[in-house]
Parts: sequence; C-alpha cells; structure tokens
Amino acid sequence: MRRRRQCTTWSCTAVDVQCQRLARHDGPHGASPTPAYDRHWSWTDEDPDAIEVRPGSVWFHRPDRTRLKKAARLIAPWVVVHGPVAYFLWLYTYPASAVVFVVLELLISVRRPRFVDLGRFTAGVWPVTPAAPPLIFGIAWATHGEGRNAKIAGLEVVLGPVVVGAFSLVPRSEWPAYKRSQAAFKAMQKEHR
Repeated sequence: MRRRRQCTTWSCTAVDVQCQRLARHDGPHGASPTPAYDRHWSWTDEDPDAIEVRPGSVWFHRPDRTRLKKAARLIAPWVVVHGPVAYFLWLYTYPASAVVFVVLELLISVRRPRFVDLGRFTAGVWPVTPAAPPLIFGIAWATHGEGRNAKIAGLEVVLGPVVVGAFSLVPRSEWPAYKRSQAAFKAMQKEHR
C-alpha cells in the first residue's frame, strides 16, 4: 500500500494555512479550517495572495495508526536512546544519576496535565502554555489570586516544556467552606442519576 502524503504548500500570510489536498495534486490548493467546515480557502501557486472562499470541505485525512505502531513509537526511544544512556550512567557514574535521568525523561515527555490530590494539597505535572516565554529551568511561587498581595500556595518548577508543581487548592481559612461545597455538589450529582 502506498503512503498518502499531504501537499506541503502554504498560503499567504493573511490566512496562513497548509494545503489539505494530496501531494502532487492537479488544480488550485485548498484548505478548510476544520474537517466539518462547509467552505474552504483556495489559492494558486502563481498568486498565493489571491485567496477565494469556495463551497465544500477540503481536509487531508491522516491515516490512523494501529496500536502496534503507537506502542512502537512509545517504546523505540527508550530502547534506542534513553535505555542505553541510563545503563551507562548507572554503570560508569552514580546510580542516582541514572535515576535522575529517567525521572527527568519521564517528566519532559508529559503531554497532558496529571494531578494527584492529597487532601487540601495537590501535586502535578502539566505542559507549559505556548504563550509562556521559553525557559530551560525556572522556579516560581504558585499563588492564590493575582498581584503582589496574593498568598503563596506552593512551588512550581519549570523543566523545559513542562511544569512540576505542588500547592494547596485553597487557603486554610477557606478549606471548610470548600469541603462543604464539594460535598453538596457530589450529593446533587447523585440525586440527578
């Protein structure tokens, strides 16, 4: 089976979208903002600044990966790179350096937020927002509220593309009211079932 490839042409900077047709297609380029959108933008190589809006959706449907390919993509970096590096760190330096390396690799590979709640406190890992300035390492206070007078809630550590943090969910004075509102919310959910 031949692999289907997407056209690599981009429109002008006014719309800035990639063509959603197959590679080496005939006719003008086209792209819809979403697969279900009922119109698409159309432009030609001769004049990429002249964009027309036409009816119909134009969207490149990427082939679905099988479970085996997904597992291979997750396991391959550990077999080829991370595993041997951790092994050599363990063998030729301190074992703690190998453990730190593996933990950092696991943290940096996080793509979705993950949290663990422990009573009034929570700890978690989440990706840095795209609008945040690029940092390799940073330490900051997590606060309740905005401004300089906000109370400190915990600590955040930026590790490249992820943030690791531990902080309180609400201030100590508001904790009893927070628990009551959570209990009332859970009781309301049980009634509606």
